[in-house]
Amino acid sequence: MWKSWKNVNARRLYRFHCLGGGDAVFDLCGRWLSSIREVRQQADRVALALMIGVSCQDWTMWFVDVRDAAGRLVLMRAFTVVKVA
Repeated sequence: MWKSWKNVNARRLYRFHCLGGGDAVFDLCGRWLSSIREVRQQADRVALALMIGVSCQDWTMWFVDVRDAAGRLVLMRAFTVVKVA
């Protein structure tokens, strides 16, 4: 008997918004990823890119707000916990 299995590695669209200190940078395009590990890694890359691109900024109140295609919150990642790899 054939059973249909959900593909746990299906790629999904996520948007990575950066918020903090009354400012925001919104991700209008998003990125297609297939695991929560990839989502965390991309959140770190997004935070690092913003920190490198804007100097002399206090990042302690900033975080990456990750949403799925339906707008549901998937992950909140503080800039202060970003891993440099």
